[in-house]
Amino acid sequence: MKRSTQTLIFLGTVVVSLLTGIAMAETADILIIAHPGVQSESLDHDAIADMYRQRKTKWDSGETIRVVMLKTGTTHDAFVEDFVRTTPAKLKKIWKKVVFTGAGTPPKILKTEADLIEFVAETAGAIGYIDAATPHEGVNVIALTE
Repeated sequence: MKRSTQTLIFLGTVVVSLLTGIAMAETADILIIAHPGVQSESLDHDAIADMYRQRKTKWDSGETIRVVMLKTGTTHDAFVEDFVRTTPAKLKKIWKKVVFTGAGTPPKILKTEADLIEFVAETAGAIGYIDAATPHEGVNVIALTE
């Protein structure tokens, strides 16, 4: 009996460790990108979440933050869950409330990462996210801090 309990605890610990490692790997596979004129070199997860929840609307320079999102996909889902710490459906609800109450403008939503990169490169104050394997010339890559 004691042996089976120890085995279950060990297996539970292994599963939790594996799941934590998977979540960390997904975070590492996403790049946060910004317009080349954005002077922030790094952001922490909380700052990114605040931007995507419309709690932070200005860069430190005073420039307006222009949030850009992908419409759907694994990169979008991983970003919303790992960085914004919510679900895509709840984030959509947050933005509907922001727009309905007049507290902000909705994010630009694009279908492809190529479109997102192009928009960020051309739009002052823009911030977005892409899969780390996607070529991303013409944008500023924001380092993540803890």
